[in-house]
Amino acid sequence: MTDCIFCRIAQGDIPCERVYEDDDVLAFSDLSPQAPVHVLIIPKRHIQSAQTLTEADEQMLCRLFAAARRIAA
Repeated sequence: MTDCIFCRIAQGDIPCERVYEDDDVLAFSDLSPQAPVHVLIIPKRHIQSAQTLTEADEQMLCRLFAAARRIAA
């Protein structure tokens, strides 16, 4: 999706300070942090809303939370 800012960041069209990356997930520093450490963790694939998630997204969601755990440590 080209009008989604997060998709554009994940595709590399918009530069970011990457903190973590794997096949499904990208984590990067927020440009306007609201805390001393403020990292955004996003799926690399566009997801319209939580209502559109299916069982096929289970691995991606697990990786997203695993990334959060790694970054927090």
